Amino acid sequence: MIDSAMPKRREKVALIHGFFSSSLWMKRLERQIRAEGFATQSYGYVTLIGDIEAYAQRFAQALRRMDEEEDVDRLHIVAHSMGGLVTRRALQIYRPSCLGRVVFMASPHRGLYAGRFWGTFCRLWDCRAVGQMSDVPDSYVNQMAPPDFEFAVVIASHDHLVPPHSAMLDGCADYRVYPAMHTALLLRRDVAEDVCSYLEHGRFLDASLTKAAR
Repeated sequence: MIDSAMPKRREKVALIHGFFSSSLWMKRLERQIRAEGFATQSYGYVTLIGDIEAYAQRFAQALRRMDEEEDVDRLHIVAHSMGGLVTRRALQIYRPSCLGRVVFMASPHRGLYAGRFWGTFCRLWDCRAVGQMSDVPDSYVNQMAPPDFEFAVVIASHDHLVPPHSAMLDGCADYRVYPAMHTALLLRRDVAEDVCSYLEHGRFLDASLTKAAR
């Protein structure tokens, strides 16, 4: 894990990446969040072996350790792609006493069409997560309980991996659609500004102040 902090506030943001990715992809977003005074911790995990349940068990353990830190009054989570599904399950396993707000970025809450076909193939290499993200009604992701915590959703309108209808999740406190592709969300300054605004105030910036409105 990569742990970074500025002493401006006693709030930490845990960042978790998605499938076939690493914490390095979260670095730019992490730096921008840290510049706003949040402590940050980027959680990395191997995604090509195992399943969402196993990933969630380990992330829940990491959240427990962060929850026990004496200098953290509030713990937020920013999750990209499959990391959002891991987060949802992890918070069922362990709910931090200081849990703050959660941001899901391009997470396939309603599953992926590609999961129908690649799931069987990937299981040959013990990578069961792809099949769990299938968009069929009885898939793992479509059987998950709805979140019972405060969260917001960021959607990429040009996402060819996670279509907007799959990234949307009922019950969100706020949501924003960006004209971007799946991974490009992590690299946009305006997305980072929206994320920080939500973590601090519980809402995204006024749309007239962001590129998303243009």
